[in-house]
Amino acid sequence: MTIGYDDVRKWDAEALDATATNLAGRRDKLIGLQDELDDARKLPDWRGPAGERARGSLGDTRNKAEVLVAELSAVETALQNASDEVTALKSRVANNDSLAHTYQFRIAADGALVDDKPADPPPKSRFEAEEYAESRRHRETIKKQLEQETKAILTAANNIDAALARVMRLAQDGKVSDDGATTLAGAKKSGEIDAKVIEMEQSLREAGLLTGPPASGHYRQWLENAVRRGVSIDTIKKIADEHDITPEDFKVLDGMEEIREDEDGDGTFKSYFLMPTDISGDDAAKAVRMTYLLNAGTDYGTEGEKTDFAPTPYGSEELRRITDRQRENSWSYDDDVGFVHGNGGRLVTTPNGMMMGLGGNLIQDQFSQQGGTAWGDTFMLNIDDAKDPAQQLREVVKSGHAWYEDDNGASQGSLDLDRLLHHEERHSQQWAREGYAGFLASYAWEQVTGGNETEEDAGLTDGGYH
Repeated sequence: MTIGYDDVRKWDAEALDATATNLAGRRDKLIGLQDELDDARKLPDWRGPAGERARGSLGDTRNKAEVLVAELSAVETALQNASDEVTALKSRVANNDSLAHTYQFRIAADGALVDDKPADPPPKSRFEAEEYAESRRHRETIKKQLEQETKAILTAANNIDAALARVMRLAQDGKVSDDGATTLAGAKKSGEIDAKVIEMEQSLREAGLLTGPPASGHYRQWLENAVRRGVSIDTIKKIADEHDITPEDFKVLDGMEEIREDEDGDGTFKSYFLMPTDISGDDAAKAVRMTYLLNAGTDYGTEGEKTDFAPTPYGSEELRRITDRQRENSWSYDDDVGFVHGNGGRLVTTPNGMMMGLGGNLIQDQFSQQGGTAWGDTFMLNIDDAKDPAQQLREVVKSGHAWYEDDNGASQGSLDLDRLLHHEERHSQQWAREGYAGFLASYAWEQVTGGNETEEDAGLTDGGYH
C-alpha cells in the first residue's frame, strides 16, 4: 500500500504514543512475574514423572513468556519510534502546506501540486510586465521546492509505515527473537534491539545506501552491534556512504570461525574471526576492516578504567585511518599472513582493525618476544609452544585478557585485551609512519641508547609496562 499525502495529514502521533505506552505497561507486568515463574518451576515436593512433566510445562510457559515479552518490546519500540517520526513529519507537512498556501498552491490528497493562482491581468506598463515575469520566476522556484519537499515527505512516510509494518509482521508471524535471553528483562532488551535494527535498516534504504532483501548475516549483526553500543544511524550512514559498504562486503567473513568475547556478561560481545590458513593477503586485509566495522566499537576506555589515551570515536574517519595504515603496512598482508600460516601459526582479526596471532615453529618463534611483538599490522603473542594455536587463540579471546608464557606454559594475565590491542595498534601506526626499514632502525637505536620512545608513544600502562 502506498501512502498518500492526505494520509499523512490524518496520522495521529499521540494515538501511536498511547498505544506504545499501553503495550509497555502490559509487558512490564509480565516482566514482574519473573520470580513467580521461576519459583513455580521448582515444585520441590512433587517427585516422579508427573512432577517432571509439570516442571517441563512450566518451563515452556516461561520460554513462551520470554518470546512474548520480546514481541511486545519490539512492537512498543516500533510504535514509539513511529510516533516520534510522525510528529516530526507532520510538522514538515504543516510547513509545506503553509508555504503552498502563501503562494496560492495547493497540495492534493495524492501529493500532486495544484496551482490556484488566477491568471495575471494584462500588464499596464513595461514595469508591471517585468514584475509579473519576476513573480512567475519566483513562483516557479517555490513550485520546485514544494514538489521536492512533498516527494521527500511521502518517501519518509512510506519508510515509517514500512518499518512499523515489518515489526508488526514479524511479531504476528512469531519471528521476533529473544536472542537466547534467560530472563524476561533480557527478552525485553532483545525485542527493543530488533525494532531499532529495522528502523536503522529502513533509514539506510531511504538514503539509497541499502537495497535488496531484509538485512541478514554479518551485515545485520553490524547493525545490531551499532544499536547495542549506541552508535547513531548518522554514523552508520556516513560509513556506508563514504566507504561504499554493502552486505556483499561482509561476505569475506562468511565461513570464518567467529570467536566471541563477553567478559562482563552483559550480552554486548566483541567478535574476532579465525582466518583460514589459505586466506589471501587481500582477503585478510578486508576481513580485518570488516571486523572493525562489525564490532561497532572496541570497548577501550569505555568502562571507567584508566587508560593512556582517550578512546577514538568509532566511525568513517577511523575506518579511513585503518585503511590508510593497511596500505602503508601492505607487506603484513602480502607476505606475513602466508609466513605465519606457513610456519604453523594462526591469526585472528580483531575489533581494533589489526591481526593477532601466536604459535608456529622455531622460525616463527623469533618474531615474538617478551609479552608479544607487533610486526606491521600483526601482533604476535609470545606463546610459542601451543600444541593447538587456534585453540589457544580461542582461549585468549574469550578471556578478554592478555596471556603470557612462562616455564609452566601459557597463562592468563590481568591486563585487559582491549588495552593491549590498543597499545599494539599504535605500534602498527608507528610501522606505517616510519616504514619497514625506518621502524627497525629507530627501534634498534633505542636499544643501543637506552631510549623507550616507541613504547611510551604506544602507552606504557596500556602495554602492561606499569
